Amino acid sequence: MVDIKRFILGHKEWVVILSCVFIFLLLLYKDPFSERSLIPNFEPYPDTFYYTVPPLNLVKGEGFYLSREGRVLRNSIPPLYSLVILPFILINPDPRMVYYANVFLALISFILFLLILKKITENVWIIGVALFLYVTNYFLFWMPTLAMAENLLLPLYLAAILLLLRPVSLLNFGLLGVISLCIFATKAANIPVLVAILLLSSLKIFFLDKTKIWKLKAFLCLSIAFSSFFLLYAEYLYLTNNFNIISALSGYFDLLTGKTSSYDVKSHRPIGWASFGYIQINFPLYLSSILGNKTKFLWDVTPIVPKYIAIASIIGVFAGLIKKKYRNLSIILIIMVGTSIMFMSTFDSFDARYIYIAIPSLLLGFSILILVLFDFFSKKWTIILLLFFAFYISSNMIRLKSQISLNFKYSETPWAYISVLKLNEYFTKEKIINGKRPVVISALPPYLIDFYSNGNYTLLPLSYEQEFRSLKDIVWGPNDYSNLPILYAKYLHDGYDLYVSKYGLGSESYTNRDFNTILKEFDAEVVLSGCYKQCDIYKITLKK
Repeated sequence: MVDIKRFILGHKEWVVILSCVFIFLLLLYKDPFSERSLIPNFEPYPDTFYYTVPPLNLVKGEGFYLSREGRVLRNSIPPLYSLVILPFILINPDPRMVYYANVFLALISFILFLLILKKITENVWIIGVALFLYVTNYFLFWMPTLAMAENLLLPLYLAAILLLLRPVSLLNFGLLGVISLCIFATKAANIPVLVAILLLSSLKIFFLDKTKIWKLKAFLCLSIAFSSFFLLYAEYLYLTNNFNIISALSGYFDLLTGKTSSYDVKSHRPIGWASFGYIQINFPLYLSSILGNKTKFLWDVTPIVPKYIAIASIIGVFAGLIKKKYRNLSIILIIMVGTSIMFMSTFDSFDARYIYIAIPSLLLGFSILILVLFDFFSKKWTIILLLFFAFYISSNMIRLKSQISLNFKYSETPWAYISVLKLNEYFTKEKIINGKRPVVISALPPYLIDFYSNGNYTLLPLSYEQEFRSLKDIVWGPNDYSNLPILYAKYLHDGYDLYVSKYGLGSESYTNRDFNTILKEFDAEVVLSGCYKQCDIYKITLKK
C-alpha cells in the first residue's frame, strides 16, 4: 500500500501546483451554454463585439469584419485576440466558445507565472503561496468570463518577463521582438509595454558580457523580428480599415503637446481624449489602485489585490533592487507597470482594467519580499509565512466558497440573452407575412441579438443615444434616423408589423425616455410577457 504521507512529501512540488490548478479550475468553472451564467450577455458593450463578430463572420464566409447584413463597420481594433479565439469558433461557431479560449489562455498564464517564480526561487512553499494568491485573485478568474483582449495580454506579458529573465540567446531576442508587437496587436493601449520590452531587451544586449559581433546579431534579431511584424501589421490595418498607425501616434503626441488640444475655460479641464492635463486627475487614481484601494474596474469596484498585499508587494519590488538575484525582475516590473500607468494617465478616462498587468506584477513583488525576508530570517519567516497563509485563507474563505457555490450550485441569470430567447419564442416563421419580417425596436446592441436570433425578425434602434449612435446606417441599416417616431410610422405605413422589446432600458434616462415616447405616440399592446415583465414585447400600431 502506498504511504500517502511519504508520497506527498516526495512529490510536494507537484502536489502544490496541482492543488492550485484544481482550485483555479473550480473558480473558473462556468457553463457558457446554460442560463446560469452571465457569459451569454457578452458585456461590456460594444468592446466584445469588436472581438467576437469578425471571427464569427469569417467562419460564415463573410470575411474577417465587424459587419451586419453585408454592411462593414471599419475599425482599428487590434485583431490578434480575435485570431486567437478563431480556432475555438471553428470547433463550434457560437460566440460563447470564447469562454473556453479564455480559460485556455488563463491556464497558459498560470504556467508562465509559475515558470517566472521558479526562475527566482526553488522554495516550494513560497511558490505555493504565490500561486494560491494568483488563482484566488478575483479579477484573474473573473476576466475569462468576458470576451476581452486582456485575456490574451496576460500570457503575452508574462511570456515577455520570462524571456527577459532567461539566459540570453538569439532566439530569445527574436521572440521578444515578436511578443512586443503581439502585445500591441492585442490592445493599442499596450504601447508602453511594447516600448518597455524593446528598451529592456536593448539594455540587456548592451550590458551583456559578449563580443560586439554577438551583441550586433542579438540586436538585429530583436529589431528585425519587431520591424517585420510591425510592417505587416501596419499594412493589414491600412488595407482593411484604411488606418495609419503613424498618423494615429502622431495625433496622440499632437494632443499631448497641445497642438490640437485645448482647455475648458470654466472647468480648466483639458478637452480631447488625451492630454498631459489628465495626469493630475488620473495618476492618483492609478496609484490608489496599485496600493490596494477600491477602484473602478469596468463596472466593479473591488481592489485589484488586498491592501496589505499591495503595500507588501510594492515594498518587495523596491527591496528586490538591493539583491542581485531579484534585481532584474524588480527593474522589469517597475518599468513595465510604471510606463503603463504614466501612459494611461494621459487619457481622458480612468479604468484599472488598463493596468491589468499590475495584478501579476504585484503578486511577483510580494514573492520577492518574502524571498528577501527569507534570505535574512529564514526560520522565523517560515512560521510567519504559514501564519500569513492561514490569515489569507481565513479572511477569504467565505468569498472563495461563495464563488465556487455560485459556479456549481447557484446561478446568475443572463437576462439579455433570455430576452432574445423570448423574441425567438414569439417570432416564429408564421409571423413573416408576404415576405416581410416583423421589425423589433430594441435598446440592445443588434450584434448581441444576432448571436441568438432565429432570423424571423429584423431590428431598429430604440434610442438616438444607444450603442453605435453615430453609425446607425451601417449597424442598423440604411434609414433616416433623424426622427425615430417618424421612421417607425413609415415602417407601419409600408405594411410591416412593428414591435418594441422592453428589455435593455436599464436605468439609462435616454432609453426610458424614448421608450415612453413610443408608448405615447403609438398604440401599444403587450403580446408576450417574460423576465418578470422586463422582457415584455409590445405590438406597436398607429394611433386610432
